[in-house]
Amino acid sequence: MASSTRQALQQAKAELQPMLGSVDLSFATDLFAIAGAVASSAQLRSILSDPSAEVNAKSELVVKVFGKHVGSSALEFAKSLTAKRWSRGSDLVAGFEELGVIAVAAVADKAGDLGSIEAGLFAFVQAIESDSELQMALGNKAASDEAKTSLVNKLVAGKLSESAGILVRQAVIGARGRRVSQVIENFGKLVSGYAERLVATVTVAKPLDSTQLDRLQATLTKTYGQSLRLNQRIDESIIGGVKVQVGEEIIDGSVASRLINLKQQLLKAAATINRG
Repeated sequence: MASSTRQALQQAKAELQPMLGSVDLSFATDLFAIAGAVASSAQLRSILSDPSAEVNAKSELVVKVFGKHVGSSALEFAKSLTAKRWSRGSDLVAGFEELGVIAVAAVADKAGDLGSIEAGLFAFVQAIESDSELQMALGNKAASDEAKTSLVNKLVAGKLSESAGILVRQAVIGARGRRVSQVIENFGKLVSGYAERLVATVTVAKPLDSTQLDRLQATLTKTYGQSLRLNQRIDESIIGGVKVQVGEEIIDGSVASRLINLKQQLLKAAATINRG
């Protein structure tokens, strides 16, 4: 992320912060709608992210394009957002999307629903990754947004909260060439970031029981010195042991990893003997 985009996003988050106590889900969906419209129009994206364009001209364009389609709060926030300096048009789109996720998290937090959103998003990622046909359907570039939305609505009905459903739908129709499961996972990290806790993805060959999970969570929380959410992923190919990923850090204690290391050591030893 370029420095100008990073600064613009930080400023936008600071401006959004005092609004979070009063925003609702419609505010978030308005931001997502604006993100989608800007992403789909190269001309609009170019003008709104052009650092040389006059701020007033940008504001007038925002009102002209979105004034009749989004709420007043989202419209004013969009004017403020486009007035900032973004490195690329795609960064502006990503900014709208990230701030929309934060708004959803804030609404869910007020309703005491943050934990269920995190769990729901992770469960949906697991469902996608275990079903190749679903992956293809959700990532089909030829399918319309309406068709994808209809499919998502059927999948989440009665299973996810309204807030989680909104994030899943946004991830699917706003993927823009990204893997849907990766977008949802990133949304989950943003929600956890709003809750000020890390996310640890624990991969095991078979499910850990509640005692084992509690013990592992306590150990990781102590290690990283902050609140931490544990997501459990089942992968029989690791054979046994456990693999933990927190952010970019990976702790691999799986049996498969140990066998690979042992094989490499044996090959090195054999090569040394042959050279001798």
